Amino acid sequence: MWRPAMRIELTAALRRGLQAVRRVAGMPDYAAYVEHRSRHHPGDPVATEREFYAEHVTARYTDSPTRCC
Repeated sequence: MWRPAMRIELTAALRRGLQAVRRVAGMPDYAAYVEHRSRHHPGDPVATEREFYAEHVTARYTDSPTRCC
């Protein structure tokens, strides 16, 4: 019925779809944040997932800058 390759492709497609929905809804993406930090700020520490979401909530509901670059 389901081959392992089909299952992997379906899982990847669902992840990309969920990521797109989160972006449209304005929800933060921790995986994209970690990738960005490792590429553009290699020596800086990376916030934990909990810290990342807390920072997002603070930035969303206060008058603070929303971009790092």
